[in-house]
Order: sequence, then structure tokens, then C-alpha cells
Amino acid sequence: MPDELLLENSLAIIGNEDVVLGFKALGFKVYPLKEPQQFKAILAEVLKDKAAVCLLQDDIYNSVQDEINSYRSLPLPVFVPFSKTGQTDLLDNIIKDIKLKATGTI
Repeated sequence: MPDELLLENSLAIIGNEDVVLGFKALGFKVYPLKEPQQFKAILAEVLKDKAAVCLLQDDIYNSVQDEINSYRSLPLPVFVPFSKTGQTDLLDNIIKDIKLKATGTI
């Protein structure tokens, strides 16, 4: 594995403060978001920290699609939505879309 992919903070978690604090207790690097307007500044910090995977709370993920799409051509970071309620519909749809693009079938 190339050295630039061996990252200290390979996982970043962005979400509402009440959601991400539990991840912080487990030792993950968290970025609490109080207002959607903060996303650009937080994303700059995530990129500076060289996170490989960025978990985004699903409602935030949906509201910042343009920003996320501007990084799709780069290998890192990979943006993955998560639900604070445990529902995986959004992630399931993303995986189906990737599979369809890769194989032509679902």
C-alpha cells in the first residue's frame, strides 16, 4: 500500500453534535456540524487531515450533494452516508447505482 494511503485519521465522521459525540467516545475523529453552512469549512479541515473515508449523516449528505460531487473524481475521500435511525435506504441506493454503473445490472 502506498505510504500516502497509510493515514492516521483515515475515518472522519460529520454529523449533528448529538449524533457524532458517541463516535468521539470510541476514539474516532468527529466534526460536529451545527449549521449546514459550516460544511465547507469542515470539509476543508477533513481534507487537511487527509481522511480516506468520510461518514456523513444522511440528511447532511443529501443537502451537500454539489460539494460531494466535486470530489467524486478524486480517489479520496470516499463519502458514505449513515443514518442516525439505522435505516439504510440511501446507502442501499448508492450501492445499487455503483453496481449498475459497474456491471450494467442490479
